[in-house]
Amino acid sequence: MGRFGNHMADIRGLFLRLLLGDLAHAPERVRARMLESIPTTTVSLVCYSVTLFVICTTTVYISRAGWAWAWLTASVILIAWRIIHPVLEHRKGRRKPLASIMISSGLAMASFGFGCAESIATGDIALTTMAMSGTMGGLAGCASRWAAVPRAAFLAMLLSVVPPMVVLGTQGGAHILAAISMGFVVLSIAAFTLHNREYLLAAVTAEELHRRMAQTDHLTGLANRAELLHQMAAACSALPPVGGGRGRTFAVLYIDLDGFKTINDNHGHAAGDEVLQRVANCLRQVTGPDELVARIGGDEFVVMLNDGDALTARTVADEIIAVISREHRIGDGQWLHVGCSVGLSVAPDQGREPEVLLARADAALYEVKNQGKGHTGVWRAVGEA
Repeated sequence: MGRFGNHMADIRGLFLRLLLGDLAHAPERVRARMLESIPTTTVSLVCYSVTLFVICTTTVYISRAGWAWAWLTASVILIAWRIIHPVLEHRKGRRKPLASIMISSGLAMASFGFGCAESIATGDIALTTMAMSGTMGGLAGCASRWAAVPRAAFLAMLLSVVPPMVVLGTQGGAHILAAISMGFVVLSIAAFTLHNREYLLAAVTAEELHRRMAQTDHLTGLANRAELLHQMAAACSALPPVGGGRGRTFAVLYIDLDGFKTINDNHGHAAGDEVLQRVANCLRQVTGPDELVARIGGDEFVVMLNDGDALTARTVADEIIAVISREHRIGDGQWLHVGCSVGLSVAPDQGREPEVLLARADAALYEVKNQGKGHTGVWRAVGEA
């Protein structure tokens, strides 16, 4: 089962790379924002569903043919699945089922292409007009809603337009010119889709860049004070109520470098900046990718440990001191020594508000520095042993 699971994961990964193209290599948040543009809004989904249902029922009424009933049945099933499946997934707490949405939409386009081809083959002017206008509307929908994944958009376009083009081509005469005209329309809409995708990617990338600039420290790439307070506020809102029994906790580690001013004074700010970057890397190494690390001042850092109690926080703090308090080799070959001290507080026992927790961790830090630096201190209320 393990090998089978890995094999299926490889297949899914290959499928996604083929589907997404170069978007598969984009930053995760950019890729996620691009893909979020694919699912339709409730209003557009209702309009699409009603329009498709009206076209199919009108075709059944005019033609009374078995293929029309099959088209109507397939369309109703796909519409129902497109509406119901995301609702079920949402109730389970899952994200929008993008793959299911795209597959059902692709099948709907293929079904529509089949229905339009059969409608044109009847020679009925009403059915032909309705089929052609519906096909153009479907192509426009692909160009706008599926711009993030142009390969999938092109495939959906082909599924919907090739069957009518084939039928027109086999009818000969002027119908061949109509089929050729449809081909040029598809090429034009495909070009528009590519341009739409470029503009969408540029907008999302710029938005992500601005978000990162607002949330991160430009020197170290760590979270800045604003992002730290935002994340702490979210964590505080998830704390159990007062007197509500056990629940999730988190710890705040306030870190201040020892001897950093000497480095700036003796070796210059460029050397100091490089040491800060080395310290940031050390903090990432110790805490791992799931914990928030922030730089909130010149040589002051904060780590927020999710689900961390005082014992766990002290263990992590001691490891941070051991990793940072050593010589660091900078770019010009010099070896510079820096140390650090850590103060910590734990929520909710020692505070339920971000600023309170930071102030108490800061107070514990300076108590440590007054006692000799290079150690970890836990905040204690006045009168505590």
